[in-house]
Amino acid sequence: MNPKLKIEIFADIICPWCYIGKKRLEKALSERPDIEVTIEWKGFLLNPSIPQYGIDRRQYLLTKFGHAASSVYSRIEQAGKLSGIEFDFDAIERTPDSRSVHELIIAAGSDGYRLSELFYQAYFLDGKDISNSDIQEEILESSNLSQISELKKITEAKKILASDLTQANHLGIDGVPFFVFNSQISLAGAHPEHILLTAIDTAVTS
Repeated sequence: MNPKLKIEIFADIICPWCYIGKKRLEKALSERPDIEVTIEWKGFLLNPSIPQYGIDRRQYLLTKFGHAASSVYSRIEQAGKLSGIEFDFDAIERTPDSRSVHELIIAAGSDGYRLSELFYQAYFLDGKDISNSDIQEEILESSNLSQISELKKITEAKKILASDLTQANHLGIDGVPFFVFNSQISLAGAHPEHILLTAIDTAVTS
């Protein structure tokens, strides 16, 4: 019988390190093809005070990083390239409120992880405002997931997101990505593949 592994990923779709962490995790998992993996998205808000319609990205970066923003994002771009991500930060005009995106990913259930990739791409590669309902519907249609935007599913997803945020607070999570392997081992940050592999191997053999 193949070993089973459940991975809970606390992440925010507007966090570039979360996207890098996702790619590094996928690379690590490709080294263990015999493991049966289940991935559960856990919503996290890096900036819960962002207004519903987002804020100007340049103003956001200036407020958060000051004049160090360019050097901070240069390092992220380099890390992204090593993971096969071609970030286009210049294309991003607004930093969105990501709550509605989390709700859609949660509502997608087992398709949520696949959907998260499409939102990461839309935001970081194409500079799209992923909080815009038209953009969201376009992404859902492209992945045959339009049905998840039904009011009943979103209402339930809102409750789950609130639970995720409470759980993150109880766990003391103050940054993402944050990985939990088989409810036993936790890793904070976008770690290199070899560290992820150590956590994976330990989790499935414990």
